[in-house]
Amino acid sequence: MATAATEPSLPTVGRYRLPAVDGRPLLSRQLTWTACQAAAAAGLTAAGFANGHPALAVGGSLSAAVLAIGYRSPAKAAAIVAATLGGIWTLSLLPATNGGAVGISGVQVLLAGGIIGAGLAWMRTDLDRWQLIQTTLAGIATVGLGWWASIRLLGGMPTEPLAAGLHGVLFGLLASQLTVVAALRYSVTQRIPSPRRIKAALAPQYQPPCIKAHRLDTALAAHASDDDIRDGLGEVAAWIYKLQWSLQVIDREIEAISDMDLQTRIAQLYADAEQSDDEFVVERCVAAAGHLEKLRSHREGLAQERNRVAALVEYAAAYQEEARAGLVLARMQPGDYIPARLNDVLGRLRAHAQAQRAARDTARELAGFAHP
Repeated sequence: MATAATEPSLPTVGRYRLPAVDGRPLLSRQLTWTACQAAAAAGLTAAGFANGHPALAVGGSLSAAVLAIGYRSPAKAAAIVAATLGGIWTLSLLPATNGGAVGISGVQVLLAGGIIGAGLAWMRTDLDRWQLIQTTLAGIATVGLGWWASIRLLGGMPTEPLAAGLHGVLFGLLASQLTVVAALRYSVTQRIPSPRRIKAALAPQYQPPCIKAHRLDTALAAHASDDDIRDGLGEVAAWIYKLQWSLQVIDREIEAISDMDLQTRIAQLYADAEQSDDEFVVERCVAAAGHLEKLRSHREGLAQERNRVAALVEYAAAYQEEARAGLVLARMQPGDYIPARLNDVLGRLRAHAQAQRAARDTARELAGFAHP
Protein backbone atom coordinates (compact mmCIF):
# COMPACT_ATOMS: atom_id res chain seq x y z
CA MET A 1 0.00 0.00 0.00
CA ALA A 2 1.26 3.49 -0.78
CA THR A 3 2.66 5.44 2.14
CA ALA A 4 3.18 9.09 2.83
CA ALA A 5 6.81 8.75 1.81
CA THR A 6 6.13 7.34 -1.65
CA GLU A 7 4.52 8.99 -4.65
CA PRO A 8 1.81 7.05 -6.50
CA SER A 9 3.06 5.27 -9.60
CA LEU A 10 0.81 5.66 -12.64
CA PRO A 11 0.87 4.08 -16.11
CA THR A 12 1.90 6.45 -18.89
CA VAL A 13 1.26 6.71 -22.63
CA GLY A 14 3.72 8.45 -24.94
CA ARG A 15 2.83 9.90 -28.34
CA TYR A 16 4.61 11.68 -31.17
CA ARG A 17 2.60 14.52 -32.67
CA LEU A 18 3.04 16.68 -35.76
CA PRO A 19 1.44 20.04 -34.95
CA ALA A 20 1.40 23.01 -37.30
CA VAL A 21 4.51 25.18 -36.96
CA ASP A 22 4.34 28.98 -37.11
CA GLY A 23 0.65 28.61 -37.90
CA ARG A 24 1.43 26.78 -41.16
CA PRO A 25 0.78 23.11 -41.99
CA LEU A 26 3.88 20.98 -42.31
CA LEU A 27 3.32 20.42 -46.04
CA SER A 28 3.43 24.18 -46.59
CA ARG A 29 6.85 24.38 -44.92
CA GLN A 30 8.17 21.52 -47.04
CA LEU A 31 6.94 23.09 -50.28
CA THR A 32 8.42 26.44 -49.23
CA TRP A 33 11.76 24.76 -48.51
CA THR A 34 11.78 22.96 -51.86
CA ALA A 35 10.76 26.00 -53.91
CA CYS A 36 13.29 28.31 -52.27
CA GLN A 37 16.12 25.80 -52.53
CA ALA A 38 15.39 25.21 -56.24
CA ALA A 39 15.10 28.94 -56.96
CA ALA A 40 18.34 29.70 -55.11
CA ALA A 41 20.18 26.88 -56.91
CA ALA A 42 19.01 28.17 -60.31
CA GLY A 43 19.85 31.78 -59.40
CA LEU A 44 23.36 30.99 -58.15
CA THR A 45 24.05 28.94 -61.28
CA ALA A 46 22.76 31.68 -63.55
CA ALA A 47 25.02 34.17 -61.77
CA GLY A 48 28.03 31.91 -62.40
CA PHE A 49 28.69 31.45 -58.68
CA ALA A 50 28.09 27.71 -58.76
CA ASN A 51 30.85 27.13 -61.29
CA GLY A 52 33.56 28.79 -59.18
CA HIS A 53 32.31 27.84 -55.71
CA PRO A 54 30.08 24.76 -55.99
CA ALA A 55 30.24 23.90 -52.30
CA LEU A 56 29.14 27.38 -51.25
CA ALA A 57 26.46 27.33 -53.94
CA VAL A 58 24.97 24.18 -52.43
CA GLY A 59 25.26 25.70 -48.96
CA GLY A 60 23.66 28.88 -50.28
CA SER A 61 20.65 27.04 -51.70
CA LEU A 62 20.15 25.20 -48.40
CA SER A 63 20.55 28.49 -46.54
CA ALA A 64 17.83 30.11 -48.66
CA ALA A 65 15.47 27.31 -47.61
CA VAL A 66 16.34 27.81 -43.94
CA LEU A 67 15.72 31.56 -44.17
CA ALA A 68 12.39 30.96 -45.88
CA ILE A 69 11.01 28.64 -43.22
CA GLY A 70 12.65 30.48 -40.31
CA TYR A 71 11.32 33.94 -41.07
CA ARG A 72 9.69 34.22 -37.63
CA SER A 73 13.13 33.89 -35.98
CA PRO A 74 15.33 35.85 -38.40
CA ALA A 75 18.27 36.20 -36.00
CA LYS A 76 18.45 32.47 -35.35
CA ALA A 77 17.93 31.65 -39.03
CA ALA A 78 20.78 34.01 -39.97
CA ALA A 79 23.01 32.36 -37.36
CA ILE A 80 22.25 28.92 -38.84
CA VAL A 81 23.08 30.20 -42.32
CA ALA A 82 26.36 31.71 -41.10
CA ALA A 83 27.33 28.46 -39.35
CA THR A 84 26.44 26.39 -42.42
CA LEU A 85 28.38 28.50 -44.89
CA GLY A 86 31.27 28.88 -42.46
CA GLY A 87 31.49 25.14 -41.92
CA ILE A 88 31.43 24.39 -45.65
CA TRP A 89 34.05 27.05 -46.36
CA THR A 90 36.34 25.78 -43.60
CA LEU A 91 36.19 22.23 -44.91
CA SER A 92 36.89 23.44 -48.44
CA LEU A 93 40.28 24.67 -47.22
CA LEU A 94 41.30 21.20 -46.08
CA PRO A 95 42.94 19.05 -48.77
CA ALA A 96 41.33 15.87 -47.42
CA THR A 97 37.85 17.21 -48.14
CA ASN A 98 38.51 19.32 -51.20
CA GLY A 99 35.98 19.02 -53.94
CA GLY A 100 36.93 16.14 -56.18
CA ALA A 101 35.35 15.89 -59.63
CA VAL A 102 32.31 18.02 -58.83
CA GLY A 103 34.05 20.52 -56.57
CA ILE A 104 32.16 19.50 -53.43
CA SER A 105 32.63 16.59 -51.07
CA GLY A 106 30.11 14.47 -49.27
CA VAL A 107 31.61 15.55 -45.94
CA GLN A 108 30.68 19.16 -46.68
CA VAL A 109 27.10 18.19 -47.51
CA LEU A 110 26.76 16.08 -44.37
CA LEU A 111 28.21 18.86 -42.24
CA ALA A 112 25.71 21.31 -43.69
CA GLY A 113 22.88 18.89 -42.94
CA GLY A 114 24.02 18.41 -39.34
CA ILE A 115 24.31 22.16 -38.73
CA ILE A 116 20.90 22.87 -40.22
CA GLY A 117 19.33 20.00 -38.26
CA ALA A 118 20.81 21.27 -34.99
CA GLY A 119 19.73 24.79 -35.92
CA LEU A 120 16.10 23.84 -36.49
CA ALA A 121 16.08 22.14 -33.09
CA TRP A 122 17.63 25.29 -31.58
CA MET A 123 14.72 27.33 -32.94
CA ARG A 124 12.33 25.40 -30.72
CA THR A 125 11.31 26.85 -27.38
CA ASP A 126 11.01 23.39 -25.78
CA LEU A 127 14.41 22.10 -26.89
CA ASP A 128 15.86 19.13 -25.04
CA ARG A 129 19.04 17.13 -25.51
CA TRP A 130 17.43 14.15 -27.19
CA GLN A 131 15.52 16.34 -29.63
CA LEU A 132 18.77 18.09 -30.54
CA ILE A 133 20.53 14.79 -31.21
CA GLN A 134 17.56 13.42 -33.14
CA THR A 135 17.19 16.48 -35.36
CA THR A 136 20.94 16.74 -36.00
CA LEU A 137 21.11 13.12 -37.17
CA ALA A 138 17.97 13.64 -39.26
CA GLY A 139 19.58 16.66 -40.92
CA ILE A 140 22.65 14.63 -41.83
CA ALA A 141 20.47 11.83 -43.21
CA THR A 142 17.93 13.88 -45.20
CA VAL A 143 20.36 16.41 -46.66
CA GLY A 144 22.86 13.66 -47.44
CA LEU A 145 20.20 11.52 -49.10
CA GLY A 146 18.88 14.49 -51.08
CA TRP A 147 22.34 15.32 -52.41
CA TRP A 148 23.13 11.69 -53.27
CA ALA A 149 19.80 11.16 -55.07
CA SER A 150 20.06 14.37 -57.09
CA ILE A 151 23.64 13.61 -58.16
CA ARG A 152 22.83 9.99 -59.05
CA LEU A 153 19.63 10.73 -60.94
CA LEU A 154 20.52 14.03 -62.60
CA GLY A 155 24.17 13.40 -63.40
CA GLY A 156 26.49 15.53 -61.28
CA MET A 157 26.69 19.19 -60.39
CA PRO A 158 24.56 21.13 -62.91
CA THR A 159 25.99 24.01 -64.90
CA GLU A 160 22.76 25.35 -66.44
CA PRO A 161 20.09 27.26 -64.46
CA LEU A 162 17.24 24.95 -65.54
CA ALA A 163 19.20 21.84 -64.64
CA ALA A 164 20.23 23.44 -61.35
CA GLY A 165 16.57 24.20 -60.61
CA LEU A 166 15.57 20.59 -61.25
CA HIS A 167 18.51 19.47 -59.13
CA GLY A 168 17.31 21.79 -56.37
CA VAL A 169 13.76 20.45 -56.56
CA LEU A 170 14.83 16.84 -56.05
CA PHE A 171 17.43 17.79 -53.45
CA GLY A 172 14.94 20.02 -51.66
CA LEU A 173 12.12 17.47 -51.65
CA LEU A 174 14.29 15.02 -49.74
CA ALA A 175 16.14 17.54 -47.57
CA SER A 176 12.85 19.19 -46.54
CA GLN A 177 11.83 16.00 -44.78
CA LEU A 178 14.02 17.32 -41.99
CA THR A 179 11.13 19.65 -41.12
CA VAL A 180 9.06 16.59 -40.21
CA VAL A 181 11.56 15.49 -37.59
CA ALA A 182 12.04 19.05 -36.35
CA ALA A 183 8.27 19.45 -35.91
CA LEU A 184 7.77 16.21 -33.98
CA ARG A 185 6.58 16.70 -30.42
CA TYR A 186 6.71 13.87 -27.91
CA SER A 187 4.37 14.01 -24.96
CA VAL A 188 3.68 11.64 -22.09
CA THR A 189 0.31 11.50 -20.34
CA GLN A 190 -0.71 9.55 -17.30
CA ARG A 191 -3.46 6.98 -17.03
CA ILE A 192 -5.40 5.73 -14.05
CA PRO A 193 -4.08 2.37 -12.76
CA SER A 194 -6.03 -0.86 -13.05
CA PRO A 195 -8.59 -1.75 -10.36
CA ARG A 196 -6.16 -4.32 -8.99
CA ARG A 197 -3.49 -1.70 -8.46
CA ILE A 198 -6.02 0.73 -7.04
CA LYS A 199 -7.05 -1.81 -4.43
CA ALA A 200 -3.44 -2.55 -3.61
CA ALA A 201 -2.56 1.14 -3.08
CA LEU A 202 -5.68 2.55 -1.41
CA ALA A 203 -7.67 1.62 1.65
CA PRO A 204 -11.26 0.47 0.94
CA GLN A 205 -12.87 3.82 1.75
CA TYR A 206 -10.77 5.60 -0.91
CA GLN A 207 -11.28 3.09 -3.70
CA PRO A 208 -14.86 3.71 -5.02
CA PRO A 209 -14.18 7.06 -6.82
CA CYS A 210 -11.12 5.53 -8.49
CA ILE A 211 -12.90 2.34 -9.54
CA LYS A 212 -15.69 4.44 -11.03
CA ALA A 213 -13.18 6.74 -12.75
CA HIS A 214 -11.43 3.71 -14.28
CA ARG A 215 -14.73 2.36 -15.60
CA LEU A 216 -15.68 5.72 -17.11
CA ASP A 217 -12.21 6.17 -18.58
CA THR A 218 -12.46 2.81 -20.30
CA ALA A 219 -15.78 3.86 -21.82
CA LEU A 220 -14.38 7.25 -22.83
CA ALA A 221 -11.53 5.57 -24.70
CA ALA A 222 -14.05 4.09 -27.13
CA HIS A 223 -15.81 7.42 -27.77
CA ALA A 224 -12.97 9.97 -27.91
CA SER A 225 -12.65 11.45 -31.39
CA ASP A 226 -8.88 11.98 -31.36
CA ASP A 227 -5.74 11.27 -29.35
CA ASP A 228 -5.58 14.70 -27.70
CA ILE A 229 -9.07 14.36 -26.26
CA ARG A 230 -8.36 10.78 -25.20
CA ASP A 231 -5.16 11.80 -23.43
CA GLY A 232 -6.81 14.76 -21.73
CA LEU A 233 -9.70 12.72 -20.40
CA GLY A 234 -7.29 9.96 -19.35
CA GLU A 235 -5.33 12.52 -17.34
CA VAL A 236 -8.53 13.61 -15.58
CA ALA A 237 -9.08 10.03 -14.45
CA ALA A 238 -5.45 9.79 -13.32
CA TRP A 239 -5.94 12.92 -11.23
CA ILE A 240 -8.87 11.33 -9.41
CA TYR A 241 -6.57 8.49 -8.37
CA LYS A 242 -3.76 10.85 -7.31
CA LEU A 243 -6.15 13.03 -5.34
CA GLN A 244 -7.64 10.03 -3.54
CA TRP A 245 -4.12 8.93 -2.69
CA SER A 246 -3.46 12.41 -1.27
CA LEU A 247 -6.64 12.18 0.78
CA GLN A 248 -5.46 8.90 2.25
CA VAL A 249 -2.11 10.43 3.22
CA ILE A 250 -3.73 13.53 4.73
CA ASP A 251 -6.25 11.50 6.71
CA ARG A 252 -3.46 9.39 8.19
CA GLU A 253 -1.64 12.51 9.29
CA ILE A 254 -4.80 13.98 10.81
CA GLU A 255 -5.58 10.76 12.65
CA ALA A 256 -2.06 10.76 14.07
CA ILE A 257 -2.78 14.12 15.73
CA SER A 258 -5.57 13.75 18.27
CA ASP A 259 -7.17 17.14 18.82
CA MET A 260 -8.60 16.23 22.21
CA ASP A 261 -5.28 14.82 23.34
CA LEU A 262 -3.51 17.99 22.25
CA GLN A 263 -5.98 20.19 24.13
CA THR A 264 -5.51 18.17 27.28
CA ARG A 265 -1.74 18.15 27.03
CA ILE A 266 -1.54 21.89 26.34
CA ALA A 267 -3.78 22.69 29.30
CA GLN A 268 -1.78 20.37 31.57
CA LEU A 269 1.54 21.93 30.53
CA TYR A 270 0.33 25.45 31.28
CA ALA A 271 -1.05 24.26 34.61
CA ASP A 272 2.30 22.65 35.48
CA ALA A 273 4.08 25.87 34.57
CA GLU A 274 1.85 27.92 36.88
CA GLN A 275 2.31 25.53 39.77
CA SER A 276 6.08 25.21 39.51
CA ASP A 277 8.60 27.52 41.19
CA ASP A 278 11.48 26.16 39.14
CA GLU A 279 12.27 28.57 36.29
CA PHE A 280 13.76 25.76 34.20
CA VAL A 281 10.57 23.70 34.49
CA VAL A 282 8.39 26.72 33.69
CA GLU A 283 10.37 27.52 30.52
CA ARG A 284 10.28 23.96 29.30
CA CYS A 285 6.56 23.53 29.96
CA VAL A 286 5.69 26.76 28.17
CA ALA A 287 7.95 25.85 25.24
CA ALA A 288 6.39 22.38 25.02
CA ALA A 289 2.90 23.89 25.04
CA GLY A 290 3.94 26.24 22.24
CA HIS A 291 5.11 23.33 20.09
CA LEU A 292 1.84 21.50 20.67
CA GLU A 293 -0.13 24.62 19.71
CA LYS A 294 1.82 24.74 16.43
CA LEU A 295 1.05 21.08 15.95
CA ARG A 296 -2.63 21.86 16.42
CA SER A 297 -2.40 24.61 13.80
CA HIS A 298 -0.77 22.09 11.46
CA ARG A 299 -3.73 19.82 11.99
CA GLU A 300 -6.09 22.65 11.08
CA GLY A 301 -4.08 23.29 7.91
CA LEU A 302 -4.25 19.61 7.00
CA ALA A 303 -8.02 19.64 7.52
CA GLN A 304 -8.35 22.64 5.22
CA GLU A 305 -6.18 20.96 2.58
CA ARG A 306 -8.27 17.81 2.88
CA ASN A 307 -11.42 19.76 2.10
CA ARG A 308 -9.78 21.26 -0.99
CA VAL A 309 -8.57 17.89 -2.24
CA ALA A 310 -11.98 16.31 -1.67
CA ALA A 311 -13.60 19.17 -3.62
CA LEU A 312 -11.17 18.60 -6.50
CA VAL A 313 -12.08 14.92 -6.57
CA GLU A 314 -15.77 15.81 -6.92
CA TYR A 315 -14.91 18.42 -9.57
CA ALA A 316 -12.89 15.98 -11.68
CA ALA A 317 -15.41 13.15 -11.25
CA ALA A 318 -18.35 15.35 -12.26
CA TYR A 319 -16.50 16.56 -15.34
CA GLN A 320 -15.62 13.01 -16.32
CA GLU A 321 -19.28 12.00 -16.13
CA GLU A 322 -20.33 15.05 -18.15
CA ALA A 323 -17.71 14.32 -20.83
CA ARG A 324 -18.81 10.70 -21.16
CA ALA A 325 -22.46 11.69 -21.55
CA GLY A 326 -21.54 14.27 -24.20
CA LEU A 327 -19.42 11.82 -26.18
CA VAL A 328 -22.11 9.15 -26.09
CA LEU A 329 -24.71 11.67 -27.23
CA ALA A 330 -22.44 12.84 -30.03
CA ARG A 331 -22.44 9.35 -31.55
CA MET A 332 -26.12 9.84 -32.29
CA GLN A 333 -25.59 13.23 -33.95
CA PRO A 334 -23.50 14.40 -36.92
CA GLY A 335 -20.06 15.89 -36.31
CA ASP A 336 -17.42 15.37 -33.66
CA TYR A 337 -17.93 16.35 -30.05
CA ILE A 338 -15.11 18.02 -28.16
CA PRO A 339 -15.63 18.04 -24.35
CA ALA A 340 -15.98 21.63 -23.26
CA ARG A 341 -13.44 23.22 -20.90
CA LEU A 342 -11.12 20.18 -20.94
CA ASN A 343 -8.03 22.40 -20.88
CA ASP A 344 -9.53 24.52 -18.13
CA VAL A 345 -10.24 21.46 -15.97
CA LEU A 346 -6.73 20.09 -16.48
CA GLY A 347 -5.31 23.54 -15.77
CA ARG A 348 -7.06 23.70 -12.41
CA LEU A 349 -5.91 20.22 -11.42
CA ARG A 350 -2.31 20.91 -12.46
CA ALA A 351 -2.33 24.30 -10.76
CA HIS A 352 -3.27 22.69 -7.44
CA ALA A 353 -0.37 20.24 -7.74
CA GLN A 354 2.04 23.05 -8.66
CA ALA A 355 0.89 25.12 -5.69
CA GLN A 356 1.47 22.18 -3.34
CA ARG A 357 4.91 21.58 -4.82
CA ALA A 358 5.83 25.25 -4.46
CA ALA A 359 4.65 25.28 -0.85
CA ARG A 360 6.78 22.21 -0.05
CA ASP A 361 9.82 23.73 -1.72
CA THR A 362 9.37 26.98 0.21
CA ALA A 363 9.03 25.10 3.49
CA ARG A 364 12.23 23.17 2.77
CA GLU A 365 14.10 26.40 1.98
CA LEU A 366 12.89 28.08 5.16
CA ALA A 367 13.85 25.02 7.18
CA GLY A 368 17.30 25.16 5.61
CA PHE A 369 17.76 28.81 6.63
CA ALA A 370 16.50 28.10 10.13
CA HIS A 371 18.79 25.09 10.60
CA PRO A 372 21.98 25.65 8.61
